[in-house]
Amino acid sequence: MKNLLFDFFQFILKLLDRLFPKSDNIVIFTLNSSRDYQDNVRFLFESLSDSQKIDCILLFYEDPLSHKSAVNFYSFSGILYWLRARYIVIHHGTSDIPFSHSIDYCRRKLVNVWHGIPVKNLGHRIKNNSDESIEFEFNKYWSMICSSAIDSLAMQSCFTKSEKSMWLTGLPRNDLLVCTDKHLPKDLEKGLQWLDNQIDQRHMVLYMPTYRDNVNYNPKFTKEEINQLESLLKSKNAVLGVKIHPNAPSINFDSLPVINLSECPCQEVGLFLRKADVLVTDYSSVWIDFLLMDRQIVSYCPDLLNYAENRGFLYDYNYIFPGKINQTFESFLTELRESFSSPITKKQLRMKNIFHAFLDGKNSERVSSKILSTL
Repeated sequence: MKNLLFDFFQFILKLLDRLFPKSDNIVIFTLNSSRDYQDNVRFLFESLSDSQKIDCILLFYEDPLSHKSAVNFYSFSGILYWLRARYIVIHHGTSDIPFSHSIDYCRRKLVNVWHGIPVKNLGHRIKNNSDESIEFEFNKYWSMICSSAIDSLAMQSCFTKSEKSMWLTGLPRNDLLVCTDKHLPKDLEKGLQWLDNQIDQRHMVLYMPTYRDNVNYNPKFTKEEINQLESLLKSKNAVLGVKIHPNAPSINFDSLPVINLSECPCQEVGLFLRKADVLVTDYSSVWIDFLLMDRQIVSYCPDLLNYAENRGFLYDYNYIFPGKINQTFESFLTELRESFSSPITKKQLRMKNIFHAFLDGKNSERVSSKILSTL
């Protein structure tokens, strides 16, 4: 019975969607949950909603979102906005949109702001992806954003999009990394205060491993390795801040005191990057964002060969990574020790200029201007 009601509702929406005229003056940002109101979505919304030309709506359909522009999809106004909006901003794919199978995509303009600058294979570049099904998905995107010319080429390759559909604007979320403290959004101050209390005037080493969705490996440390890491951090008056992907299993650090950044009242990753003195990661593209901070980046990649074989990279990882690729804990610990006193390398500065076309903190404005110019 429940399935029949769902199918009937979907059919009605599909019919109404073809009958309702679309408005160029309505832009909806679709959110699975309140957690999605961050990253590129948040910073683009805040920039675009300043315009008097359009009506920007945060359309949620699971967790309620406390925001003056938030509308529940399962309300009369929510369905009306869904039916009338010409522009839809997504950050993963059409799965972000409620009842996405009912939409006539020929009458919509989907702007996919994505959620990072990829270094690992995506879309067509992932092994065993069904070309037919993902091509059907990617054809629905009207435009995507990128951070540089090389990022544009990579995204075109992954999503089979034309150069024209790639907007070279920079990522809105990275405006947070280059702005001054006085220009930070007021609601982020609570998160900054929490971080300051946890760090307590120490150096923070931020550990952010990638989410391994299809690779049989989970980062882990032996008791002896944890003891060595703890000794090094103490000698440098430093603390380890750990941010694990929400869908990834936790990592056991045994007796090592760590700051669990998942407990921070604000989950905007840019805040963690602003407070980090050193970033430790593996294949997460977060290090490309962190290039903007001109601080030390250290790798720990014990499963490099396995990851390269099963997921693969868009680039020669040894060539683009700003430092040494550490495959052993001993090598990683040595480089981490040196990172507290070593200057950043010329290679790191070169990679920043390759992956970031803009350093002015106006990425959100550029994406907003692109949308407004098409009205």
